[in-house]
Amino acid sequence: MLEVKNLSKQFQDNVVLKDINLSINQGDVVGIIGPSGTGKSTLLRCINHLEIPEQGKIILNGKTIALSKKEQKRKDIQELRESTGMVFQRFNLFEKKTALENVMEGLLVVQKKKKEEARRIAVEELERVGMASWMNHYPKHLSGGQQQRVAIARALAMKPQILLLDEPTSALDPELVGEVLETIKKVAAEGFTMMLVSHEMNFVRHVANRVIFLDKGRIVEDGTPKEVFEHPKNERTREFFAKMNMMSQPEYII
Repeated sequence: MLEVKNLSKQFQDNVVLKDINLSINQGDVVGIIGPSGTGKSTLLRCINHLEIPEQGKIILNGKTIALSKKEQKRKDIQELRESTGMVFQRFNLFEKKTALENVMEGLLVVQKKKKEEARRIAVEELERVGMASWMNHYPKHLSGGQQQRVAIARALAMKPQILLLDEPTSALDPELVGEVLETIKKVAAEGFTMMLVSHEMNFVRHVANRVIFLDKGRIVEDGTPKEVFEHPKNERTREFFAKMNMMSQPEYII
């Protein structure tokens, strides 16, 4: 369905991604994990072309799309963006539009749908994420978890071929994380193809059918959740999980 070929990205002298090669199949839920600053979010942003890599190509349903500034074609990039839906850490909702209007916006402006059809699709997607009863509320009247669910509905309304979620719970209070994770789990169960960057290890382990571990801009581990979490092959992956386990242990016992 989607292939990433020889993707590299750097910010000045800082190389963030190094020659990434990756294939995603229809229906895959790919969890992307690893230390902070190792290129996880940048990978998603390059796939969506929010960041322009120095080199790399995307093969989407057999069509090759060049990503670098020298080779890119505007029409191809537009097609790529229409095929991918992005859910950000910070919800990026329009403050002066209701939840319903936020979901309708892309349908009206980008896809040029009639208002009645856009409204119907938006209501369906808000129902999917459990936000239909809040459709006439503005973002300031919604909790962070509710805003993120509206953002997920907005992405799904555009009918993307692949959904990219960039740490969708990192900006939420701990008590609100669960409702967003349940929404993502439901969407994944419906067969959507997804790439999910998250620090919620337990969630990634249970929702993904494939896990990628990134370190210093390279893929150092790629396998099923059981393979990566229980039997990692790479020493860096084992070290990462060992540190995670130490952090989860109490400092002292009474």
